[in-house]
Amino acid sequence: MNNWWLPYGLKKRLTEKKDYKTDIDVKPIEGIFKTSLHIYIIDVGNSNELCFEIKALQTPQYNIHRFGIFFSDTPRHADVLIVLGPASEKMIAPLQETINQMPKPFGIILIESGEINTGIDIKSLVKENLLAEINNYENPEQIIAVLLKIMNK
Repeated sequence: MNNWWLPYGLKKRLTEKKDYKTDIDVKPIEGIFKTSLHIYIIDVGNSNELCFEIKALQTPQYNIHRFGIFFSDTPRHADVLIVLGPASEKMIAPLQETINQMPKPFGIILIESGEINTGIDIKSLVKENLLAEINNYENPEQIIAVLLKIMNK
């Protein structure tokens, strides 16, 4: 049996893109986050579909480690906090505690998918640390493009 496709796929890197572009406004933090970026993710009330999409970023298909982007297990070791979904009332306190644990300087990215509206304004909690907001989430490539824009790559 001839597996001709395996070496060809590895050689050509068919699953990895060279350019990730976005038209989302990003506020870069000058002088930091140039070589590596550690992100922490908190789910404050989104659908599970978005959680699965975020997990896909860790797979070889997207290979975000080649850009120096890593997931952190605790907010104390993260540079950027990614907030998934519109916040429910019971998640406001855990979100505020997570924000308090982030080391300075840090940034926050808000990602919302779907038409869920809880009436809670997360922007008032994140204030000046908001780097980007993805309102109409489509695929993980949007997140990669925003993270690369933060790193000025």
